[in-house]
Amino acid sequence: MENDTVSYIVWGVLLAAIAVWIYYVYRRRWLIRKRFQIDELFKNYFQNGIAAGELGRRVRAVVSRGFIGGDEFYALATAAFQRAVNAARTHAAHSELERTLLTRLAALKTEFGLTDRYLIEGWRSGRE
Repeated sequence: MENDTVSYIVWGVLLAAIAVWIYYVYRRRWLIRKRFQIDELFKNYFQNGIAAGELGRRVRAVVSRGFIGGDEFYALATAAFQRAVNAARTHAAHSELERTLLTRLAALKTEFGLTDRYLIEGWRSGRE
């Protein structure tokens, strides 16, 4: 009787471990797919394909509000902006195209409520 109980416990733990592993694999693939979709939307946005409001609607349809407020979303937006700037520098003059890209980044920050999270505040009077 004790031998059967131990084997049931071992099989139960093994099945639970397999279920957890399957969940993590599924979740990781789901996140990779969502990141890819958001990256494509940002790429399209910075190439003047869609407006900020339309981008906001599409992104909110793809991911949750918690993801939009997170650091990973901010990093994806910043990386897409940087790729657009790097591509623009190889093709055209700096001033007008960079101004357009910076305007689109500002509209993106306004649409999603993104802040400059990594700014260095510097020294302020009264702070030590």
